Amino acid sequence: MSRFLSDHLSSLQPYVPGEQLKMENLLKLNTNEHAYGPSPKAIEAIQAAANNDLRLYPDYDGHDLREAIAQLHGLSLDNVFIGNGSDEVLAHIFSALFLRGD
Repeated sequence: MSRFLSDHLSSLQPYVPGEQLKMENLLKLNTNEHAYGPSPKAIEAIQAAANNDLRLYPDYDGHDLREAIAQLHGLSLDNVFIGNGSDEVLAHIFSALFLRGD
């Protein structure tokens, strides 16, 4: 490890995924596999969205997604927080609520 890394980061252990068995017709729920695959409507939406814009970064605060979620649930845009997975969202919540200087 680099001498520049914090003790905390140096002590982290990497995630080791569970055994991935090579058997036909095996569905492992712990890997979030889906027995039927994506919906045809989902495939259609993905194909419709797959255009030259994929070369661009999305907007930095996910405005369009947050707005759609807010409208769907009758919320203010300011009440919707999104992140790159639950780990990131929980880390921000933890930082906001528990990491105080005093």
